[in-house]
Amino acid sequence: MSAPLLLAAVAYDPKVVTIWTGFRRWLTERALPFDFVLYAHYERQVEDLVAGRIDVAWNSPLAWVRAERLARAAGRSVRPLVMRDTDRDLTSVVVVRADSDVATVEQLAGRVVGTGAVDSPQATLIPLAHLRDLGVAVRARRFDVGVGLHGDHVGGERDAVRALLGGEVDAACLLDASHLAFAKEGTIPAGATRVLAQTAPFDHCVMAAGGGADPGLVTDLGELLCSMSYGDPQARPLLDLEGLTAWLPGRTDGFAALTGAADALYDAGGRIIAEDYRP
Repeated sequence: MSAPLLLAAVAYDPKVVTIWTGFRRWLTERALPFDFVLYAHYERQVEDLVAGRIDVAWNSPLAWVRAERLARAAGRSVRPLVMRDTDRDLTSVVVVRADSDVATVEQLAGRVVGTGAVDSPQATLIPLAHLRDLGVAVRARRFDVGVGLHGDHVGGERDAVRALLGGEVDAACLLDASHLAFAKEGTIPAGATRVLAQTAPFDHCVMAAGGGADPGLVTDLGELLCSMSYGDPQARPLLDLEGLTAWLPGRTDGFAALTGAADALYDAGGRIIAEDYRP
């Protein structure tokens, strides 16, 4: 019997154990030797993927950017395998209070903007880069919840919004989907905020395969995941837990906006250079 394909995921929530235990059962029932390990944060996971200690990693977009830089510097390779349908073409928004005197994004210049954690692509890196591209210099106030989880923990986004509603900041950055979810859950009262700016679309998580992984098993994993049907009563609970309706082939062109923004954390070789970023 061949050694199992070893996947790694970050335990950003207790449900991650349930999710990958379920996927492990589903995959092994289809004759794929498969196992998984969990990490406390993405930085160690990325390093182990590039070093070949794991075969496949369920990576955040920022983890993909770093993995690609580390692999290139080491003369190794990583490649995208699959991603969720719900991870494609997302946007982030910069919102203000509905009664704010800020009417245009240019009027944010010099103001305090609440963001998510230092390593959140959607609530910090991408929206702040978008404001810089517009020529708008702001004072960022970070809400560092779940540092090392690359924004998987939306607590920083929620805290930024609460600070906005409380008058502590002039604007807040967050994922557009989080903006809608916070309104639905009541964190944002109806009509309390308005969108001032919205980023171009970008992609989120991607499953990445390391260069040393068994190519046959990697191909089998990708094909099996993409074969999962939301209409299958056995597969549907797993897909619901992981927040998708279909697995799609992985792509990397949706990470363009993050590639430059990631320079705030990593150098060209993937080394952590931000003094205030320590998972």
